[in-house]
Amino acid sequence: MSTGVLLAVLAAALMHASWNAIIRGAPDKRQYTILLHACAALLAAVGLCFTGLPSLASAPYIATSAVIHWVYIALLMRIYEGGQLAVGYVAMRGLAPLLVFLFSVGVLHEALPLTAWLGVASILGGVLTIALFSGQPLALLLRHPSGRAALLNAGLIASYTLVDGQGVRLSGNPLGYVFTLVLLDPLLALTQQWRRDPQVLMRYAREHWKLGFIGAGISTAGYGIVLWAMTQAPVALVAALRESSVVFAVLIGGLWFKEGRLRPGLLAAGMVLGGVALIRL
Repeated sequence: MSTGVLLAVLAAALMHASWNAIIRGAPDKRQYTILLHACAALLAAVGLCFTGLPSLASAPYIATSAVIHWVYIALLMRIYEGGQLAVGYVAMRGLAPLLVFLFSVGVLHEALPLTAWLGVASILGGVLTIALFSGQPLALLLRHPSGRAALLNAGLIASYTLVDGQGVRLSGNPLGYVFTLVLLDPLLALTQQWRRDPQVLMRYAREHWKLGFIGAGISTAGYGIVLWAMTQAPVALVAALRESSVVFAVLIGGLWFKEGRLRPGLLAAGMVLGGVALIRL
């Protein structure tokens, strides 16, 4: 993995933790999540005017990923309505790369050197350290609806990562792929909310549209960087490196939301950075 790709994925990791933190801090997490993805869809529609559509060969992957994202968005709202940023984020983001890594090596037969294996193990060790010292018992993940939603989302994240990793390589147009996917992402959530109470949705959008576009810009740019990186490096390595975002999530959770304990978080950060260095070798 080149230095440029590595730094780009680390930037995407910070972006991902940041827009999740914005959702976590929103008074109405459900409405803001819908607004963020609706604003992202508007940005994507404009972007498609400049990039054009991706290759038809990637259409099945876009359709599959969009369906997975619909469920992912619904579960994301449930996670932050009832859980901490650190616990929920670490659970869903920390397990996903392990699943991606095993699938990529066992099914996609991506050849990885020993240092990459050690790097992934170090990153996952850092993620586990954060989970163990998050300030809440891990049993909460099984007892609380938000915890169970986080565990389910880990499987969905692994699924759409693998789908998009293959789809973007067939697209011939990574940006077009990203914009098309982002355009389709919020359709189900928007339709459900519109049928439930369109006036509430419109009123919330009028009051918070600026913050919606801020989160949307961060989210779209971050995922676009990740999908581009998957065309430059093995999917498993990009997926694992992206999960360094858990370190940013723990720091944001501790400093901003006063969650968990920072000292174990810094230890975990060292493990993740060590893993990043090994992947770079």
